[in-house]
Amino acid sequence: MYKSNKFSGYPIISQVIKLLDGAEINRTAFEYKTDRYYKHFKTMDHLTTMVYVVLSGCNSLRELSSIMLACEGRINHLGLQRFPSKRFRFEERFISCIR
Repeated sequence: MYKSNKFSGYPIISQVIKLLDGAEINRTAFEYKTDRYYKHFKTMDHLTTMVYVVLSGCNSLRELSSIMLACEGRINHLGLQRFPSKRFRFEERFISCIR
């Protein structure tokens, strides 16, 4: 039986993020200027956070913020420099990115 060892030992969220094409995401962000008003929380960080929300089952931004701050040392494999604050506007950023 064939067993792939391409992703062995990695958390599931790291495997999903590794499948995303970072160059394509950065090109799209540059094309639509979604990073124009954001200094620290770029589009790739936003996408990583949204994947984390889906996989962890968070229901609110407050819940996401508290989970990420509590697990700060254990989720460094996500590659995030900063975590989203409770007052970050996910809806506006997400809508401008997918238009």
